[in-house]
Amino acid sequence: MSNKLLAPDGWLVLGLPWPEQTQDGWGECAVAVAPAMIPRHLVSKGASIALDLATGLARDPNDGPGKAVFFSDVTLWLDKQGKDWADFGADYEAVIDELVKAPVPQLYMTLAQKAHAILCDASRDGVRLYYPGGDVEHVTPQVRADVHAAITTSLERDWPPYIQGLIDRGALQTR
Repeated sequence: MSNKLLAPDGWLVLGLPWPEQTQDGWGECAVAVAPAMIPRHLVSKGASIALDLATGLARDPNDGPGKAVFFSDVTLWLDKQGKDWADFGADYEAVIDELVKAPVPQLYMTLAQKAHAILCDASRDGVRLYYPGGDVEHVTPQVRADVHAAITTSLERDWPPYIQGLIDRGALQTR
C-alpha cells in the first residue's frame, strides 16, 4: 500500500458554514480532502483546478502555506496573480459544495470559531475579529500561519487512522 494514502503531500481544507450546535466555542466546520487521492474525472473542471492549485501550493516553499492549504489560500493566490474563480468559469461556492459532496475520503474537523474565521478569510489584508467586549483583533500573517500549523498537526495525527479505518472496512481500495 502506498504511504501517500496515509500521509499525502498535502490537504485542501474547506470551510463549512459555522454550525448552529457548538460546544464551548468549537464546532464541526471544516472538511479536509487529499487532492492526490481524488481522480479528476470525478469532479468538474473548476474543482480540478482547485485541487491542482492546492497541490501546487502545498509543495511551494515560497508562496505556499504548508501541507494544509485552505480554499481561501487558493483564492488569495489567484488574487495575487490578478485572477479569480470566474476567470476559470468556476463559481467558488459551487466548487466547495461539489468537493464536500464528492464520493472521496473526507475528514471532518472541529475548530474553534476564531480558527474557522481565519480558515475562511480570503481578504487581502486579513480579517478583523470583533469581540463582545468591544475589542478588535486584526489577524496577522503570523496568526494565520499558526492556524495552518495547528490544522496541519491535526491532519497529520488524524488522517492516517481515518484512512486506515476506511481500508480495514473495505471502503477504500488500495489498488
